[in-house]
Amino acid sequence: MKNYALFLAGRYYERDFPFYRKLARGRVRFFRKLARGRVRVAVDGGYRYFARSGTFPHLLIGDLDSLGGIPSNLSPRTQVLVHPVEKDQTDTELALDHCLDAGTRDIDIIQPAIGDPDHFLANLFLLARKARPSRSRPTQLRLVGPHFEAFYLKNNTHRFERATGSTVSVIPLSTLIKLSWTGTAYNVREACVKRGQTRSTRNRIISGRASVRVVGESFLIRLTG
Repeated sequence: MKNYALFLAGRYYERDFPFYRKLARGRVRFFRKLARGRVRVAVDGGYRYFARSGTFPHLLIGDLDSLGGIPSNLSPRTQVLVHPVEKDQTDTELALDHCLDAGTRDIDIIQPAIGDPDHFLANLFLLARKARPSRSRPTQLRLVGPHFEAFYLKNNTHRFERATGSTVSVIPLSTLIKLSWTGTAYNVREACVKRGQTRSTRNRIISGRASVRVVGESFLIRLTG
């Protein structure tokens, strides 16, 4: 199965280009388990990253309103899927559905900054919604930028390696979750955290190996710098 890197609209600073290039190849340390040679998808205005960095996307998808249509300098190797401006889904959701329908194991949704809170929250909840269908091997979805990663965690354990100094938060979605931390400044075992409580936010990884286990549904957010 193919793995995908979806580049969303936003400000892509040149200082971060090496991170994006490695991420698109699956070679960033925290994402190394992903296959190399991933399918690069420009989601509407996300095409500007490729235009600035001198690379090309394998797929350009969206209503293209922020680009004013198909770019004149688009590589002939890029497939284009144009959607109408008036629609019931965002370009991000349409791109995510396209990748899931094509069959995939891992998708990184690259958002260069947390940016507008409504966009960020909507994309977070896309992780939860699209992760719900049962599969023999669930697709791994992540929302990621140069300084953060976020994903949906349900009745599962996530392990961190070489992430010392990172700040991590668990945001309960269930009415009540049971939370366990190891390798952090505040280790706990099966602590009960209610939705809306803040005790599971702003923990810090202090070990080369750390883990978080959640019984219930939650978002896990790690700040990397």
